[in-house]
Amino acid sequence: MPKKKRRKVISRKKRKEKERQTAYPHPNYSVGNLVQINDDVMDFNWDDLPIGGWVGEITEVRRKKEGPQYDVRWTEETLKKCHPIYKKLAVLEDLSTDEYTDLTEQEMHAFAGGEVILVDPVDTIVLQYTDRPLDPEDHTDRLRMVFGTKPLDWFPMLGDNEEEDDRLLRRFYDHLVKRLVFPFMGVSVYRKGGKVSKQVLMVQNLIDHDVAKADGKDVSEGLYCSGIASSGNMLDVPLRLVLCGEETPQEKLVGDYRSWIGGPSHQTERLMDALEKLADRE
Repeated sequence: MPKKKRRKVISRKKRKEKERQTAYPHPNYSVGNLVQINDDVMDFNWDDLPIGGWVGEITEVRRKKEGPQYDVRWTEETLKKCHPIYKKLAVLEDLSTDEYTDLTEQEMHAFAGGEVILVDPVDTIVLQYTDRPLDPEDHTDRLRMVFGTKPLDWFPMLGDNEEEDDRLLRRFYDHLVKRLVFPFMGVSVYRKGGKVSKQVLMVQNLIDHDVAKADGKDVSEGLYCSGIASSGNMLDVPLRLVLCGEETPQEKLVGDYRSWIGGPSHQTERLMDALEKLADRE
């Protein structure tokens, strides 16, 4: 006897969701349609920058109680004509430069064809983004200050070019040595025997990067500092492994450096403390 075809089983939850969606407003556009954004629509991420006139192809439709939502992929003509400020901001915020999500039918209409004419942003608004003063209270802006980077550009990072990495580390060394007040108390976080440990360290000074390199230190760890451990021994440790007291001027400076090169945070230390307490209970 031929096998009977099994009926597809749909869970109660999925069935209810499907029933709800059929009751939601029906979308007037479908995947593949070309739509154009209404002239009065502003960018959701930057509400003083317009996206009126932009044309995109619908890539996804979602039925919602309040009305359909659409994702689009901008056309090549749109991306060529849009002001450079949009791409700069999107890259800076790690957003897609060629897609846009959660558009509603009230924000768009079917594209009639012809030339794409965009609503341009106001020059004075653009200047507020490109020429704004860097904020010393903002962590990212402080790193821009170290390297002389503009507000819409990322600061440089270490890579595979040893000569360039040395230049960047010297620059950060100059920045720190002019601002840190020595000595200061810190905690050195390190790995020993497969276990993460920490020790109190009275930091005495920063070691010049070129001196550390000449001494044969592993400069892939970045800058080094010298300090007196609680045991009384003098130690040279990578600065990226040093934590200072929270909310202190030293922590703001050293913390900026740690976040740039990669190192532990106070959250790491709190996690370590919690794990130690848990181990003690066991």
